[in-house]
Amino acid sequence: MSTDSTTTQTSSNGSPEGQRILSHLVNRLLRAEGGSVPVERVTLRVSDFTDLSDQQAADLIDEGEKSGIYTLTRLSSSNATIDNVVPQGEEPEVITAAFGQRQLNGNTDFRILGVVTDSINDALQDAGYTDFRALSEADIDDLAHLTSTLTESRAEAIVAEAKQHIPVGHALAQRAASYYAQRSNPASGVGEARVTDLTNITETVGEPRYLSKGWGAGDERGMYVSDVGRNTTDPVLTGLHILDNPDYPGVPKAETHPNASYDALPVDEDGEVIPPAVPLDPRLQLPLDELIAKKLSRGLVPIRVVGPRGSGKNYLIKYLCHKTNRGYQSIDVDRATEPEDLFGPLVPDGDVIVPRNGAVKQGLINGDTIVINEFPVMQAGAAIALHRLLNEGTLLVKSHGELVEPHPSARLIITMNPPTREYRDSEPMNSATRGRFRSFEQPYIQDIAEEVETLYPQVNGDTEVVDRTTLKRIVRFAHKTRENENWPTLSTRNLTILCEHIEDGASPKAATKNELWAVAEPNQYPEDAHETLNDIL
Repeated sequence: MSTDSTTTQTSSNGSPEGQRILSHLVNRLLRAEGGSVPVERVTLRVSDFTDLSDQQAADLIDEGEKSGIYTLTRLSSSNATIDNVVPQGEEPEVITAAFGQRQLNGNTDFRILGVVTDSINDALQDAGYTDFRALSEADIDDLAHLTSTLTESRAEAIVAEAKQHIPVGHALAQRAASYYAQRSNPASGVGEARVTDLTNITETVGEPRYLSKGWGAGDERGMYVSDVGRNTTDPVLTGLHILDNPDYPGVPKAETHPNASYDALPVDEDGEVIPPAVPLDPRLQLPLDELIAKKLSRGLVPIRVVGPRGSGKNYLIKYLCHKTNRGYQSIDVDRATEPEDLFGPLVPDGDVIVPRNGAVKQGLINGDTIVINEFPVMQAGAAIALHRLLNEGTLLVKSHGELVEPHPSARLIITMNPPTREYRDSEPMNSATRGRFRSFEQPYIQDIAEEVETLYPQVNGDTEVVDRTTLKRIVRFAHKTRENENWPTLSTRNLTILCEHIEDGASPKAATKNELWAVAEPNQYPEDAHETLNDIL
């Protein structure tokens, strides 16, 4: 194709062919990059798809800006970015072939799959496979030998990879339907809200398993064994007894459990709850699950876990409660929290005033593991009201006139962010209160490979959303953000959200830029990190 014909040839709807190719190239780059694209980058890339020169491409962009095809931001006379585009006509095959899937005569082009050749693509379509969903559900034996080159191993690879290309809307609809069914009235099948009065939950947690099984108290079958992280190859007994009632309402559920909710624990391909990435306490140099479990085994010993947002503090505690069948009750507090919010108010009952139990008091009675988040922001009076519980293991509720001796399985843990510049709203804890806790630090995972191995099963269920290579690059960039206090910090939790955006159809770079923007503080500029992101992704 000559240069002149490139700029004058028109497509079926009358758009110049050069402009059509250019507009669709920009459209794909905007999606891949997650935002503005420098004009210079576009003019350099266009020669990969057509014989337009740099100057001709720049002239077409200028013409397109005037006609509303492109939206530009001009930073200087020689520096501009394209922020938006209206693609002209249908996407040219040369662009589709370079960036992804295209449709042929209503049938899906399976050549986007790694092992599919022209002949295999034709054979699959002749066999009646019209989309990736049908192909992902195909029987391996039915696919094998459709052509002389389509072996059984290739057929297995095709089915596995096809799952990655099923439109996510189908899977999301199935998940939503499953959750809706779980939250529907069994009699009518109609969805309904559920309001639980904490004071009506009088069921207590189960008994230690060693008692119900007739084992000795030191039998390792009846206690939590730390076998994750550094302890994978050399498990450690912790002494924290497993209780015998996994169906107790407060026990954290796996996402496959009939009563699972949105905050259920994710499972791997074998249906087992995915363990947390367990860091070492930086001073004690022991795995946190082991340390916390051993403290919990000592009874109502108050524990404090300090760590940055999204480092997995609550997930680790939920995991321990799940593995030991303990009730987990998470309570978020703030500056307005008062003692009656924790222990319950006095309310009229006919002619008398009676105490009504709050979350902390009722949890102690039932034997739950109570987790109070952002503990230091509470009013001093609310924190001091817990001092007797922290010191002596009994709760004095002055307004109720009651002394509560908690259930023997009850436990208390508080969590907080470190009082650093990034968490300027976090208050340093009163020293008198701080000294009553066994304190541990939960940092972000320091090892990239370990964080990848923890994240991979969480973000990839039956279908691989993010391959290991891409996930490793994303985690490597996240570690860069944690090392630079001037950049927004991407936590492990942020990375799961980031991968959710990828599942929804965003490119990895676009999803990463979006999450950087989402967590940026007012004094931080996500764009400062983009150059490093471009080097990694």
